[in-house]
Amino acid sequence: MQMKHLLLLASLLTCMGAGAQQATFRNPVIAGDMADPTVIRVDNTYYATGTSSEWAPYYPLFRSKDLVNWRQIGHLFEQQPAWTRSSFWAPELFHRNGKTYAYYTARRKTDGTSYIGVATADKPEGPYTDHGPIVEYGTEAIDAFVLEDAGELYISWKAYGLDPRPIELLACKISDDGLRMAGEPFTLLRDDKRQGMEGQHWLKIGDYYYIVYSINGCCGPGSDYAVAVARSKNLRGPYERYAGNPILHGGGDVQSIGHGTIPTGGCSTSATPIWPVRISFWDASRCCSRSSWAMTCGFISRAGKQHP
Repeated sequence: MQMKHLLLLASLLTCMGAGAQQATFRNPVIAGDMADPTVIRVDNTYYATGTSSEWAPYYPLFRSKDLVNWRQIGHLFEQQPAWTRSSFWAPELFHRNGKTYAYYTARRKTDGTSYIGVATADKPEGPYTDHGPIVEYGTEAIDAFVLEDAGELYISWKAYGLDPRPIELLACKISDDGLRMAGEPFTLLRDDKRQGMEGQHWLKIGDYYYIVYSINGCCGPGSDYAVAVARSKNLRGPYERYAGNPILHGGGDVQSIGHGTIPTGGCSTSATPIWPVRISFWDASRCCSRSSWAMTCGFISRAGKQHP
């Protein structure tokens, strides 16, 4: 089937909040085929990257002052990490004690299994030094996310996606230098309904730990990919799913809303998270797709509901 160019229809959204630097913005804020966004703020600057799949260089890196106007400044890796084969997915940026970490998914060269690697840099712009795999667990470990809680680091990931059993979101304590696992994995959420579960973002707001994660089937003209949330007063759970899930979903010309990130600040106050998401836009023939970034400006309330 002949591939056609896509027309990306952008909607004008209003960003409410006393601290907003730009009252309105037009989606997508980053156009192009780059799924699974991660955004961090270091001082007064935001940095973002996302999936590069089979394209090199690996994981395009962007910079912005306002979460709306982005400029590409390079890549996480100009050369392929030595342990990897292909499928460069779902990087996650993390900044701590003056060092920037990139946790990323790739297929291991020796057997093609997808695992999670880690690289570090002395500044978000790089250059990044690869340290090899940090999570080599089961038949697949993808979609890393790192949470710091009470001075300790925890990494979470999607597990059992290729096994004849429910998917689980697992987590494990990691070393203080962020480079190795330092405990036994434990379960955060289990997909007993077999609806799909991945792309988690793990954070604490007030007394609650929240997991904002993707559900249903990603990608394709029939995609019902969406975003759900669960919460717990304990880091290890049990986590209670919000009864009103999903909190974000697609429809019409916009599909596959999911696997986003929640940096703080930007749209309003420093306590207000926003959710840049992966969105697939489809042309009229439904023959091909692109993943672009759109941004919703809102916050996750104590009940877990997304507010505009």
